Amino acid sequence: MKIWRIVMGKSQVLLLVALQFAWVAGSFAIEIPKSKFDGDGDGDGEWSLRRESAGLRILTRNLTDSDLKAVRIETSLAVELSKVVALLTEASRRPEWDEMCKTVTVLSTSENKQRAYFHYDMPWPVADRDMVLQTEVYRVADAVVILSEAVSNDYALKPGRVRVSEAWYRWQLTALSPTKTAVVAEMFMDPAGPIPAWLLNRLALTQPANTVERLNYVLEFEKSLADE
Repeated sequence: MKIWRIVMGKSQVLLLVALQFAWVAGSFAIEIPKSKFDGDGDGDGEWSLRRESAGLRILTRNLTDSDLKAVRIETSLAVELSKVVALLTEASRRPEWDEMCKTVTVLSTSENKQRAYFHYDMPWPVADRDMVLQTEVYRVADAVVILSEAVSNDYALKPGRVRVSEAWYRWQLTALSPTKTAVVAEMFMDPAGPIPAWLLNRLALTQPANTVERLNYVLEFEKSLADE
């Protein structure tokens, strides 16, 4: 099943170069330093609410070592926790809900870890992006935490593709009820290309809503098939 491509303007395409890798990445990761998420790094700012509507909150935070902002999304999905976890941790399913993810190659896997290579087919004139994500999944009581980080030195570079080497994210999924899951996602992404930081920071306030919509569509479609 493949979601139909959403019609986008040029600015949205540029944003997808960056945010789709962070938001849309959901496979398996090495543990990321806590300060990246909690704002306790030297000089890192606090989370600031930037937009709120229809059950979705978008926050941003300044980082000391980048002009790009970290982004935090808070929302909920009307589906059980296990279904959300299954979708986000199965790398091969990403093309179902990441419209620019062209191919996925799983490099290694274990009980709670996975390393995978992702190729993103970007529209001209933006060069294709690729990256290797390493992820770890933690389960605690009624919550699941997925930590991921881009690693760039263990998979051969491909001609015509820009390797993303600076990206991390954290998904925290909590069961609110047997049929509802709270989602908190925090991420940072540097697309390693000539895309202005001011543009990415501005567009970061609009793209998460589209991503949540795609995730919800896939989960609802899956749910409808199971109910038949």
